[in-house]
Amino acid sequence: MTEQSISWEQDGIDSGWFFARDVGSVRSSSSYRPGGWWFLPKWLPDTEENDVGPFKTKAAAMAQAEALTARQLAM
Repeated sequence: MTEQSISWEQDGIDSGWFFARDVGSVRSSSSYRPGGWWFLPKWLPDTEENDVGPFKTKAAAMAQAEALTARQLAM
């Protein structure tokens, strides 16, 4: 999975949430919880304990999300 093959879309209601099919979601501290940006993998239940992060920037969270997804798909 490469960065070019992942299309992140901003949520239509909450501008601090971004979704990518087969990857999961990236959420900002203003939209979700304090500390920075958080990634929730699609393959895990939507619970706080499954959040990956926090990351200082949206770009860092998305890069980590893409790397973890590539690793998950390779298994």
